[in-house]
Amino acid sequence: MTKLYAPPIDTHRASQWLGEDEPLYSVAEAAIVLGVSPSTVWRWIDAGKLPAYRVGPRSIRIRRSDLPATIRPARAAEEVRPMATEKQAFAPPNQQELARRHALVKEILANRAKRSISPLTSSDLVHMARAQEQEAYGRPR
Repeated sequence: MTKLYAPPIDTHRASQWLGEDEPLYSVAEAAIVLGVSPSTVWRWIDAGKLPAYRVGPRSIRIRRSDLPATIRPARAAEEVRPMATEKQAFAPPNQQELARRHALVKEILANRAKRSISPLTSSDLVHMARAQEQEAYGRPR
């Protein structure tokens, strides 16, 4: 049986061939450096956002100098606005508004007292609803 021998890829030689003396990263290594998944790096390569170079029939390599091209600000500089330091001040309510609010609170509390269902069971509520229906529409046939 013959053994097939593939010499290790010399990325230094490949980088000299590209005319640069910088390291080349595999897709997995580039993903680690950028902090993304390898599938994201593949999508960027397919979309043309990240240049990649084929080294041999199966190996893809990415220049270190091409990695910063994928990193950009989340917002454009003109979109970033400083936070407002002044607080919005609301004018205190006048006497008429206070009286209106007190009247609403009294009305709400009165309605709550009428509609208190805490001591009633669901059976009691059904009987009350049926009684109200009979008063409104008359006896069922």
